[in-house]
Amino acid sequence: MRTLPPPIRDDLAAAADPVVSTAGERSAAAAALLVLDAGDRPATDARLAEDVLASVDGGLAEDGHVVILGGGAPTPAELAMLRNRLWPVLHLSRIHRIAADGTVEREDHAGRTALDGRADPGPGWAVVATTRAYAMSPAVTAVKFDGKAAGWNGDPSSPAYGHFRWMRRLLADLAKPRPGEAVLDAGSGAGWVGLEAARKGARLSAFDPSPEMVRFVEQNAAALGVEVDARVGFMERPPFEGPFDLVLNSGVISFAPDPEVYLDGLDPLVAPGGRLVIGDLNPSSRGFRRRRAERPLLPCRELSGLTRDEMVRRLEARGYAVEWVRYYQNTYPFPELLHRTTSALVGWAILQWNRLSSALDAVLGARGEASFDSWIIGARKKENG
Repeated sequence: MRTLPPPIRDDLAAAADPVVSTAGERSAAAAALLVLDAGDRPATDARLAEDVLASVDGGLAEDGHVVILGGGAPTPAELAMLRNRLWPVLHLSRIHRIAADGTVEREDHAGRTALDGRADPGPGWAVVATTRAYAMSPAVTAVKFDGKAAGWNGDPSSPAYGHFRWMRRLLADLAKPRPGEAVLDAGSGAGWVGLEAARKGARLSAFDPSPEMVRFVEQNAAALGVEVDARVGFMERPPFEGPFDLVLNSGVISFAPDPEVYLDGLDPLVAPGGRLVIGDLNPSSRGFRRRRAERPLLPCRELSGLTRDEMVRRLEARGYAVEWVRYYQNTYPFPELLHRTTSALVGWAILQWNRLSSALDAVLGARGEASFDSWIIGARKKENG
């Protein structure tokens, strides 16, 4: 059994997760760290994933980490296949690649970094994983959202800002909020969807797991001259009792550890006869399928997202009548072009193409499942639902 090479061991120690370090006591059988040796088995070996999952079962704390050590130099697509086989039990968080001369490079969601020190001459690799339950836990989610709050608020100087605001306006416009209606933006982020409803005269309430996001909601509301009651909270235990005439929920359910529990928390917030407008990413799009096949490190939400039809079935089972559906945000390569461009003209052109193609797809019956990265559903809660 190989042990962790010093550069990888030191890297993991330096990245000690404060959420993990303050976690509750573990049982004697639950390890904080499991190191598993794959030997020279390829990452594409189906039995490798089975053996890893068998080793983890009952032997890893919910907030523990697994390191899988292997030989050779697997491609990103091969590591992505391993990731897909480990999901939904484990979620890959970083990759270490060992070169033939023993130098080590770390890849995580922030990019690639050369590590100090050397391992035994390679080539070799290691992947680090956490449990899905931990990666999508409320504590981790709140920390993650706080760290990303400024970026998710949107940058008016960015060529992508027009597209960013159009997507938020689209969901609010389709919801048709009326003056005086009680509207809740559930999982509000920086608040832009709900604030569009407030600009139309609705009485807005909002909540988000991130205190920093809630601060942006209040700041953005003040800048627009509208009022909002913004609070910190999770959908599983919402900080409002409701019910509301209209509930807006955009891009949140794919962050939920359990979509059924999430919807159970959302449902009481919608008044009988009230409307729910919910949107999220579309895992069936060409772009997201491509990413799952080619990229070993992906956000949890891209692996846990629900298709529009899966969501429709869940809403209907809870007594909602789906009144309309919509796809929007063209898939690969448009999001990538939008994020990389520095040209305001290119950003404007991509925005117009997205607006036109989404509107045309709606006229044709919202059939473009493979062509769009996001969906929206408008549903009404039955009076006796």
